[in-house]
Amino acid sequence: MNASTRAELLDGYASGVPVRLLAERFGVHRSTVREIAAKAKISPRRRSLSERDAQEATRLYTDGMTLVEVAARLGVGDEAVRAAVVACGGTIRPRGRRAM
Repeated sequence: MNASTRAELLDGYASGVPVRLLAERFGVHRSTVREIAAKAKISPRRRSLSERDAQEATRLYTDGMTLVEVAARLGVGDEAVRAAVVACGGTIRPRGRRAM
């Protein structure tokens, strides 16, 4: 990756572009995006949900959306949604196909 591409990736990371999107855009793995940011001394970021968003995430998940679907709607990672659901007393469903 050349210097200008790396700078563009770092600018996106610093401005909050999701790691998944940066990885897709620059053709690298998500861990590579985080590694490049760490080497550039940019603090790792984890967007947590506000109490209100955590409750909304829990409601959406309980109503049948997947973690990934809720995450996409709220603009966060699925792990943030998982943590919010558990923190709000929800239970994570087993992986696999949803019942029709």
